[in-house]
Amino acid sequence: MPALPNASVSRLRDWLTEQALPLWATAGVDPAGGFVEALTLDGAPLPDLPRRMRVQARQIYVYSHAALLGWPGPAGGPDARAVAAQGFAFLTRHYWHPEGGFRFAVARDGRKLDERRELYEQAFALLAMAWYGRATGDKAAATWIARILAFLDGALADPVHGGFDEGVPAVADGPRRQNPHMHLFEAMLALHAATGEERYLDRARALLALLRGRFVEASSGALRENFGRDWTPLDGDTLEPGHHFEWTWLLDRFAAATGETTATERARLYAFGRHGVDSADGLAFNGIAPDGAVKADTKRLWVQTEAIKAELTRHAAGEADAAARVGRLLDGLFARYLAAPGVAAGAWQDHIRRSGRGFAPNAPASSLYHLFVMASEVLRVAGDSGPLL
Repeated sequence: MPALPNASVSRLRDWLTEQALPLWATAGVDPAGGFVEALTLDGAPLPDLPRRMRVQARQIYVYSHAALLGWPGPAGGPDARAVAAQGFAFLTRHYWHPEGGFRFAVARDGRKLDERRELYEQAFALLAMAWYGRATGDKAAATWIARILAFLDGALADPVHGGFDEGVPAVADGPRRQNPHMHLFEAMLALHAATGEERYLDRARALLALLRGRFVEASSGALRENFGRDWTPLDGDTLEPGHHFEWTWLLDRFAAATGETTATERARLYAFGRHGVDSADGLAFNGIAPDGAVKADTKRLWVQTEAIKAELTRHAAGEADAAARVGRLLDGLFARYLAAPGVAAGAWQDHIRRSGRGFAPNAPASSLYHLFVMASEVLRVAGDSGPLL
């Protein structure tokens, strides 16, 4: 079986350890506390943008995981655990609502801006706590995990139709989405990896049953995004290749953790997601219709990271062409996003048109999570997952 291309793997490792992680641990951290929402394309912080809770949680995850992989922090400090810890302090000080759940957004000084407490945010809080506790040994992480799970079970669980509501306050006529459930599934795998407790895999199994019974069309393997209250798919839905690929990788990780087969679901999700790949450059589009036709032909950065992760599962399973597809995607990632004209080392262009021209005005911090997971997986599969020194 062909190996992953060494030059591409080395370039990605260097970009992550020498450019991205140092930039976002310095320019991406507010001296007053917490992580900034975005940098300009040339790497300057934008500290006054509203701060979504998901960004704080994602950055805590990144630097906790980086610490566990041996990344020491940028030259002159702080170390990776300290970067994660200041984010943890900001998150737990400013985002928890007195009635339970993490609020959606606050201002730079912690003032409340958006009091919604959505499932999506709680899923990323659990992911952050799992990795932060694992990296630091801080027992407060376990306390927060218990609080979040109590909020989910008490305020958001749907005992009639299964799964969880979108959030509180509830939006009576709003759609239900698969996406927050996917990230909750991811969080359960992280909690199991951190603790070894079977109860988290049981929660993951319940979410997997929802995927099998509601989210994926039996006839086509298409992953639906938006649903009515009873999980009936909504008309006019735009499907996302990135989520097909993200589930493909997550189901592979679930199989590795449990020994339970997910091969059929992975194959079907991957095959349908490939309808959204542009044959001209190998990059994936943002959206397709339920019949597989391209519906949204711009290309977000995160979609490419998920395509790479899905290809890694194909490579690990012995598919001969997967290594070449990983190499082509990594080349496209650098050419169009990470080393695009006008983009500082360690930053990125987040959104391009079909022509390849970028149009995002800044580099959102939220994308580092996608990039880090992808890069750490590339290094793991390539056998290059030693200390990130």
